[in-house]
Amino acid sequence: MHSDFRDSVRRIVNSRRFEYTAMLVILFNAVIIGVETYTVTPWLNFFNYLCLALFTLELALRFIARDSTAEFFKNRWNLFDLVIVATGYIPEDIAGEGSMMIVVLRVIRVFRVLRLLRTHAELRLIVTVLIRSLRTLTYNLIVMFIFMYVFAIAGIYLFRLPSPETASPAELAALEQLQEVAPGPNALRADPYGDLSEALFTLMRCMSGDAWSDVRYNLISAARLHLIDTSEVVITTFHILWYILAAFLLINIVVGAVLSNFETSLQREHRAAHPAEEKKPGA
Repeated sequence: MHSDFRDSVRRIVNSRRFEYTAMLVILFNAVIIGVETYTVTPWLNFFNYLCLALFTLELALRFIARDSTAEFFKNRWNLFDLVIVATGYIPEDIAGEGSMMIVVLRVIRVFRVLRLLRTHAELRLIVTVLIRSLRTLTYNLIVMFIFMYVFAIAGIYLFRLPSPETASPAELAALEQLQEVAPGPNALRADPYGDLSEALFTLMRCMSGDAWSDVRYNLISAARLHLIDTSEVVITTFHILWYILAAFLLINIVVGAVLSNFETSLQREHRAAHPAEEKKPGA
């Protein structure tokens, strides 16, 4: 009888209807959480706790339908669900009004929306690919950071503007004039290559395509005002070369890693879903 009950629950949990119902509840809860950023009413609290109760029921059904307790807790999605659902039962008044604890609890509650990623096989596959790609990207990102570090140091030596604290009166006048002619909003709020951290941030801006041409035009203006002793050709070549190199590294590193891990994850999902096919060749 116990086995029949578990088999019945397992059929429910593995059904498309159960999957889509869970997805609808998560989407409904996501809407409630969004509305709560505008206003809080007793009805919103009621629906919030109703969704929490449904999440608890879903988790309980998944636990009943498990193959084994060890297998259930080895599944990281189950652990994620368990933490999110359990945190929902911690009352906000456990801490004082305005406490950081309340903010943390509310942020964790927002993570319920991420449970949507486990409700469909394709969504789970994408998340698996992204996680595995992050592991693969570790050494690739180190290579990218090395190139960025080299360009940042070179940029400091080539393009650093005079410091207002140590600049001569003529340089101060030129800096003020540069602020007036520099293109782009807040284009020269800070020296783009004033120090290592600012230089790295500037290269990150260039890599993301965030007004990198404005950086180039600002430095050309600085060169014409004799604030930096670098030719316009060097300024242009430096930034175009970095933009091309950064785009090449991003495309080859990120896209290559994702595609490679997508194929691997797809094969593992297929083997897990069709274990009988793996035994046929040895039969």
